[in-house]
Amino acid sequence: MSEFKLCGIVLCGVVLCSVFKSIRNEYSIFVRICITVLVTIISLALFLPVLSYIDEITKNTEIHNYVPTLIKILGIAIISELTADICIDANENGIANKVSLFAKAEILVLTLPLIKSLFDMCQGLLK
Repeated sequence: MSEFKLCGIVLCGVVLCSVFKSIRNEYSIFVRICITVLVTIISLALFLPVLSYIDEITKNTEIHNYVPTLIKILGIAIISELTADICIDANENGIANKVSLFAKAEILVLTLPLIKSLFDMCQGLLK
C-alpha cells in the first residue's frame, strides 16, 4: 500500500472523527481506535520483508539464536505503543503510562540473556 493511500485513509478517518464528535462524541473514539489499529496492521506488514532479511543474513551465525527474542521485543514495543496511544485517545493517560512502564520492564527482562551474552563476549575478548 502506498503512502498516499494510507494518508487518504487516515484523513477520511479524521473527517469521520470530526463528524461523529459533533453528532455523538462516544462514537469518535471507536473511529480513532479503528484507524489506529488499521495503520498499525499496515505498518506491521512493512516489517515482514525486514524480518525475513534479518533471518536470512543471520542464519549461519551465533546471533541467529537471539533473533526470535529481538522480534518479541519489537512486538512488545509496537503493541504497547498502540495500546498506550488508544488509552491516550480515551483520555486515560495514567493507564497509558502504566502500559508503557510494563512494556519497558518486560523488554528489560527479555534482554537480560542478550546482555549476559554480550558481557561474556567482552570478557572473552579481554582475556
